[in-house]
Amino acid sequence: MISADLDAILTAVADASRRVILQRLAHGPATTGQLADLLPMSRPAVSQHIKVLQDAGLLVTTTSGRNRWHELNTDALGVVEDWARRTAATGRAAPRLRPGPADQGDTT
Repeated sequence: MISADLDAILTAVADASRRVILQRLAHGPATTGQLADLLPMSRPAVSQHIKVLQDAGLLVTTTSGRNRWHELNTDALGVVEDWARRTAATGRAAPRLRPGPADQGDTT
């Protein structure tokens, strides 16, 4: 895994509108117009969000006739899933802080 890929993916999914697009695409391919109907913004703004998702590798776009179809790339989400799983496993295995007797009254 390249950290730049993870950074781009996390940056892309940090935006709520882009998460709406990804959640819709989890149910199957959609056209740009169908995705634009989900969000309270202009179609050019939706296209900019789609571009960010494409650049992060989270969706693949295919042109068919007059329509641009977008499909979720689950492999890119797997990068985040793998990172989160490894980080959680490391955290579970890490030593825990054990307060000493002098710290038991400290609530800060």
